[in-house]
Amino acid sequence: MDAADPDPGLSGPTVTVRGYAVIRSEPDEAVLWITLSALEDAPGAALSDVSARSKALVALLDEVGVVKADRSTTGITVSEEFDHTKEGHRHSLGHRATSRVSVRLSDPELIGQLIAQTTDDLAARIDGPRWLISLDNPLRLEAARQAAADAKRKAQAYAEGVSAKLGRLVRLSEPGDQQEMPMRIHAAVGYSPMPVEPGEHEVGASIQATFTLEVG
Repeated sequence: MDAADPDPGLSGPTVTVRGYAVIRSEPDEAVLWITLSALEDAPGAALSDVSARSKALVALLDEVGVVKADRSTTGITVSEEFDHTKEGHRHSLGHRATSRVSVRLSDPELIGQLIAQTTDDLAARIDGPRWLISLDNPLRLEAARQAAADAKRKAQAYAEGVSAKLGRLVRLSEPGDQQEMPMRIHAAVGYSPMPVEPGEHEVGASIQATFTLEVG
């Protein structure tokens, strides 16, 4: 409860509260990051290795039906790699080339297939999946409605606690939201579909609301 007036244009007492709501739902899609890397004596050889496997990855994504709009190359690097000794000396291990591709998927079975097949056939490193609930999912609006209702209930309770009557709403602001955290999966051994279960994830909303108070 904020007894101070947050708005110079208001002359009477106010109450400011924050309302919360969380709804659990299955995600709409997931993002998977596929990284291909190679360590060779020469940078050109390392890049050629990664380039060849990247073409194979493109062919695999085409084969399983991942459209080009749902995949993106997010980074390509070529750099010399060193091994640091206890004496502080650096010993060159060669040059490492790396290519990283992000893929958006909605079918858990396909996610598991890609994890297993890319690690086995292409020696890929996998990061993800990061499960997402799309911004246009109606549950996000429902969470917003429930958060606003929660704020009003809290404000009403605070008003009753000080023997006041809850007045008009003078301000609504959204502090921000939370994002789902990615789950990291390391390379699998052998090609068998990796079980992937999306489960339920939280759609959260929070709102800050200020109401006037009518006292006595």
